[in-house]
Amino acid sequence: MQSNKTLKNDSLRYNEYYDVQNLYDELYSHAKSGGKFSNLMDKILHKENILVAYRKIKTNNGSLTAGHNKHTINDLEKLTPDELVLQVRKRLANYHPHKVERVMIPKANGKLRPLGIPTIEDRLVQQCIRQVLEPICEAKFYDYSFGFRPNRSTTHAMARCYHLMQRNNLHFVVDIDIKGFFDNVNHGKLMKQLWHLGIRDKTLLKLISKMLKAEIIGEGIPTKGTPQGGILSPLLSNVVLNELDWWIHSQWNGMKTRHKYSEGISVNRALKSTKLKEMHIVRYADDFKIFCRTLKEAKNIKIAVTQWLQERLHLEVSEEKSKIVNLKKKYSDFLGFKMKVVRKGIKWSAHKASCKDKFTVRSHMNQKAFDQTVNKIKTAVKQIQHGKPNELPKNIGIYNATIAGLHNYYDTATHISKDFHKVDYLTIKIRKNRFKDLKTKTGTISKFIEEKYGDSKGIHYLCKMAIIPLAKISHKAPMQFTQEISSYSESGRQLIHKKLNSNIEFKITLLMRNPVMGETVEYNDNRLSRFSAQKGKCAVTKMELEVNEVHCHHQIPRHLGGDDKYSNLIIVHEKVHQLIHVVKNEVIERLVTELNLNDDMIKKVNTLRRKCKLETI
Repeated sequence: MQSNKTLKNDSLRYNEYYDVQNLYDELYSHAKSGGKFSNLMDKILHKENILVAYRKIKTNNGSLTAGHNKHTINDLEKLTPDELVLQVRKRLANYHPHKVERVMIPKANGKLRPLGIPTIEDRLVQQCIRQVLEPICEAKFYDYSFGFRPNRSTTHAMARCYHLMQRNNLHFVVDIDIKGFFDNVNHGKLMKQLWHLGIRDKTLLKLISKMLKAEIIGEGIPTKGTPQGGILSPLLSNVVLNELDWWIHSQWNGMKTRHKYSEGISVNRALKSTKLKEMHIVRYADDFKIFCRTLKEAKNIKIAVTQWLQERLHLEVSEEKSKIVNLKKKYSDFLGFKMKVVRKGIKWSAHKASCKDKFTVRSHMNQKAFDQTVNKIKTAVKQIQHGKPNELPKNIGIYNATIAGLHNYYDTATHISKDFHKVDYLTIKIRKNRFKDLKTKTGTISKFIEEKYGDSKGIHYLCKMAIIPLAKISHKAPMQFTQEISSYSESGRQLIHKKLNSNIEFKITLLMRNPVMGETVEYNDNRLSRFSAQKGKCAVTKMELEVNEVHCHHQIPRHLGGDDKYSNLIIVHEKVHQLIHVVKNEVIERLVTELNLNDDMIKKVNTLRRKCKLETI
């Protein structure tokens, strides 16, 4: 049972429920110490590892997406746990991947991106493998790669960029664009890289090779690439580019020096006196930047990296899209942002006994992200206007969630307030025209909106529901990733839990998108307020809730005179809600066992049952 003191992310919760966290911790620790792994299949086929994999893909948004055989998670749900485990073990005893469905999805530039959708059975197998490979790979991955990795985000990547630009004064950046990276990964090279990471289980390597060569409908058997859409592909893509990360690291930060420098004397300072080229990489998946000190160094680095990628990883670089940017003169785009440096003043250098210009970062949304933001707002507005009357609460929730999500993502840009005032100006006409018949002078406001936006005069109401003011956003300095954070060590997990305790905005945003249909505006707003006040935890078990587990209970039922006021609502786990209302003894016994309730928790349930005029359990 989860501690009452800390929140835990869903992945860690599942690992603990099925008692596999120690297994993953041991893999991570052994890999950190340089260990090799020759019997990983035993761990992949471990019953609990398979059940955790099922749980994780079940909660994934794509679980209802059918592959070539038209099966979804609904087909796996019909199996008992033992039947599910047996099915996976039988498949892997003589594994032949199903055909992969090819789906083309539109990109922002109007082009199409190919996705490969494996069957739900193959996704389950891939998840089983990923869970065992990830702790090994995490122990070997470079500190400053941020994409497709647990606990890391675009915010951390931007924080690292800001640090290199502002604190390290690296004002030339090399942008390298790899042509069709995911479609051109060399299979043979990837197998060697896995072997080099210590993955020496030949049976597992053959399985991965078979997955990479799974036939794609309409295209045949691929000879290269890791199809986007597969659960294992993001991890494998990081394995491929991890070698690039460490090679660049070896050219400067990882350079071995002849002398041992005493504490207080910077190795970097010593390296700067050499002819070595200073370079630092910040990578998010296949999108990366290399920061340099001079234009001459940047030109040499661009040539060297292009050649290295071609010769070592067999990847071709797009000369048209690759470039060098002087950050003192031009913006450089990265992850939806554009950034440069501007003069801030004069800085005295005691070391060199001289004065020099001091620079600070200036960043905005880039043009592509700006245009997408305007379009997203217009789409959400039209959805409210054209939706059915009974869908208004849901569509207003989607509108609020859209704005909250955009604010959350872009608030690390230094001049984001200016950007959103422009978005506000460009969308104000459509919002006024389409909202004019829905506006109300007053209404209810959720605790989340009140706490984050309540001091703004820009809060308006649609159908008595508060809407988030679009232009109400301010810059929030991004924090660099704390390298001690890890999902695979006890101390690292404590840092994750501490962070989660102070941030549940993402789940509140999801709840906004999914109001309870048929309920009043007051109920849905107070549901958000209760979830926020309870810090996302069940009132009975104190367990952090997934969005699909959140149930809002009327302490005094409506049929007994209860209302939708905040004071009468309480957030509980879905099964706790069942337990509060159920009358059949066999169901009560099953739920108490499943929830692993202690005496204090049962007392709380009984208090709630008495308010419903039901017998205690």
